[in-house]
Amino acid sequence: MKKYIKFIVIFFIIIVIMLGAFLVMKKNQESRKTEETHINTDLGKTEIEEDTLIIDIGESQEQPISEEQPEPEPKPEPKKDAATLTQEIYNRNGSIGTLYIPKTKLNTEVYSSVTVDELEKMPCFLYTTGGLSQPGITLLVGHNRRNGKLFSNNKNLEVGDEFYFTDYEGTELKYTIYSKFITTENDISFLNTNVDSPVIALSCCTDASDENRIIILGRAD
Repeated sequence: MKKYIKFIVIFFIIIVIMLGAFLVMKKNQESRKTEETHINTDLGKTEIEEDTLIIDIGESQEQPISEEQPEPEPKPEPKKDAATLTQEIYNRNGSIGTLYIPKTKLNTEVYSSVTVDELEKMPCFLYTTGGLSQPGITLLVGHNRRNGKLFSNNKNLEVGDEFYFTDYEGTELKYTIYSKFITTENDISFLNTNVDSPVIALSCCTDASDENRIIILGRAD
């Protein structure tokens, strides 16, 4: 009987140990599943974060639409000096325009340079500081024939009178006389005057002397 009881006790202890071991194993399995679930969840989050990162990178790599840059303004050409402008007009070798003075009824062409032959027929261009029909002073010379022809009647012009010059490009400007004086043939100081509009100087000798000059300055309106 004692042996039987002893056997039962031992068997019960074995069952308890086995049951305890089974419970421990089951708990360990559940713990591992929980850990795997956490790991899988974390991996999923990582994959989502990586996907999101790729999308963000893709968006950041998009090139912004650049605004069209305005074309740079062309640089203005350097201003030519008086000698260059004067020589360019000389090189035309022909008429450079028409001079009309209503008061003296003179309507004549103007030649591109002073020559003996052309000066007998018409006024001639001598010098410019700015170019025809451009800001600056342009000097035209002509004979006082003392017979009513060419610049013979320039002595009758007064401040406030008008004349017109049409250049070879067809630009016509009206000039109003603002100064009239007599000077020597060597005096060209009036050409050094700074002006901000086109000015034409008409020059001819006086009735009394071939060595003195009547200078008439007209400013474009």
